[in-house]
Amino acid sequence: MAAVLPDSLSKYWEQFRLTGFPNGTIDGCTARQGIRYILSSAQLLALQTTAVTLVPAPVTTGGIPVPPAGFVFVPTALRAEYVYNSTAYTIANADNAFQIEYVGKTTALLNMTVTGLVDQTASTFAGAATTIGTSKISVANCANLGLEIKLIGTGAALTLGNGTVHLGLDYTIVPLF
Repeated sequence: MAAVLPDSLSKYWEQFRLTGFPNGTIDGCTARQGIRYILSSAQLLALQTTAVTLVPAPVTTGGIPVPPAGFVFVPTALRAEYVYNSTAYTIANADNAFQIEYVGKTTALLNMTVTGLVDQTASTFAGAATTIGTSKISVANCANLGLEIKLIGTGAALTLGNGTVHLGLDYTIVPLF
């Protein structure tokens, strides 16, 4: 099998227009990206029933050259900073967690418990999420899909709070051939 040279992939990265650190870098043949997103109090209160798209699906039409099968976004890290306002959130169950998934799918990619984060009466930082799931996934369940965040758990959603959560999500962009 012949090696894939980075120059042969350059036409596929045009749509991502890497503008420099911290927006993205290329490490070997994989583009590393990151986004920042602020979840409002209203979004947090509705997060168990209404997912929030953090990374939209890649553009695969409109004259932009793409690999035949498209791209997969692979999340690698999630950070969260809870910005306390005046009321901490009430957590229904200790298993409530933020979860990164592909848009419209239920495959868990990253997971971060909300206990000890949004139930605090002071602004709090969480610097690591747990990678869960498998490294093997059907292409139909990941190709050309964006990334979204949900609140999962066996109990009811967050209640009563009014703070915000600032998220940092790192991911790589992998071309599918």
